[in-house]
This record gives sequence, C-alpha cells and structure tokens, in this order.
Amino acid sequence: MFLAAMTFERILSSILNACFWLFCPAMFIVFLVLFILNVRKFKEDKKRKIKSIVFGCISGYFLLTSIGEALLMMMLAAAVAHM
Repeated sequence: MFLAAMTFERILSSILNACFWLFCPAMFIVFLVLFILNVRKFKEDKKRKIKSIVFGCISGYFLLTSIGEALLMMMLAAAVAHM
C-alpha cells in the first residue's frame, strides 16, 4: 500500500511539473493566435488597435519567458553534465 501511494504521488508530481513548464509556451501560442486574429480585424475595421497591441505585448512576454525557461533548462543540463 505504501509503495502504491508513493507511486501515485510521483505521478501527480510529474503531471504538475509538466503543467508548470508547459504553461508559458501554451499561453504564448494562445495569445499569438489572438494577436493575429485581432490584427486581421484591425486591418478591416480600424477599431481594434489597442486590443491587438495588448495581445501582441502579452504574447511577446510569454515568448520571452519560454526562451528563459529553455535557457534555464540548458544551464541545468550543463551543470549536471559538468558534475
């Protein structure tokens, strides 16, 4: 029984860690699609300028955080390889 509980906890921990690491790239894709859609609407209506700028800034933020996460993982891999 104890081993089964430990395995279940590790599975939940792995799922939670994957959710933490995949949140920023997923949000980047969502806001990038929203940005592209609002830019297309802005070109047609000339009304949604602020909304498209905001979605562009938010998608840029999530892109930078995704790049930062990738750099942190590369540094972690280099540190482990150096050991």
